[in-house]
Amino acid sequence: MKKLSVIIPSRNGLAILKEFLPVILQETVAAQGEVIVVDDCSDDNTSSEVLQLFPEVVLITRKSNPGFCHAVNLGMSRAHSNYVMLLNNDTIPSKDSFSKLVARLDQSEAKTAVVVPSIIRPDGSDDSSYKWTYKHGLAITGENIPGQKYPSGACALWKKNIWEKLGGLSSAYAPIYWEDTDLGVRMFESGYNMKICPDILVEHKHATTMGSSLKAETLRERNRFVFMDINCNSLSKKTARILWMPVHLLLALLKGNKAFINGYKEYLALRKNIK
Repeated sequence: MKKLSVIIPSRNGLAILKEFLPVILQETVAAQGEVIVVDDCSDDNTSSEVLQLFPEVVLITRKSNPGFCHAVNLGMSRAHSNYVMLLNNDTIPSKDSFSKLVARLDQSEAKTAVVVPSIIRPDGSDDSSYKWTYKHGLAITGENIPGQKYPSGACALWKKNIWEKLGGLSSAYAPIYWEDTDLGVRMFESGYNMKICPDILVEHKHATTMGSSLKAETLRERNRFVFMDINCNSLSKKTARILWMPVHLLLALLKGNKAFINGYKEYLALRKNIK
């Protein structure tokens, strides 16, 4: 059995894979691991070209119902290792970073579910430092805020048995956004913890795949409300949400924040259809 399985979900990310897979493969081989690329319903010839260019990669091709959670969970289920890494296709690991993460997880206590490196975005922020909290009736995430940390969906090395106990990523957030925050909540509620390794570096070319279009930002806002439905159900949080939502919507209108308004509308339609 290999020590490490690196799961890379990719939707129409062939150009990104061509650029970043060589370094990822080098680091994975050094850590005695395998790379599993999950082609998530791409229409850019990802599967055929990855097989041709990177024959050492384990390739899984999904053909319907695209979604980050579906692709990741499928890849994790096919892993042949005790340690599984969720890795975005737009990341660049530093030398020996994977081997060091494996060593840290080897040395961790039983209740440590996951280790996370320092994940640096182009603007200098660090994904591993992000937290979530609840303020003025909204769930928010940020790097320099008080709150609870969560294992980034960009790069995190998990003990596979704990990943499976937690049920992986929730399909409630399909196709993408907020699912890593949700998994972090479930992890801590189940009595597990995470370890941040600031001395181990992975670069994250953030939003290379999804971009920052209005469509993407609307989806992020929609899933903010999905997350709140699932994880912010105390009486005080529900009351704050009722009191503050008119204010947030009014401010969004005044500022021309279409993503927030459209996201809230999509959330309401989604909730109505579910009910």
